[in-house]
Amino acid sequence: MNETATVTFTVFSMERLHGLGRLVGLANVEVVVDGVAITVQGVRILQRPNGSLAAEPPRFRHPDGRWIPSVGLPETLSDAIAAAVLEAFR
Repeated sequence: MNETATVTFTVFSMERLHGLGRLVGLANVEVVVDGVAITVQGVRILQRPNGSLAAEPPRFRHPDGRWIPSVGLPETLSDAIAAAVLEAFR
């Protein structure tokens, strides 16, 4: 079965952070899938060692110590959200 859905998203808040190591910002994004809105809070904006920025989904620490993404999104949607978050941050 091949199903498709209409998906849109909006970066609706951005917070710049200082003094927290590589973490330089947090964003909140609303993702709308076929009319159903889902809020993704805590998209992380990180400074890479080379000075560039990266956006990553929120994550949590598993009891075994690993960090795991809190939200699983298709790669194309995740990449588009990361690009929009970085654009809004700049």
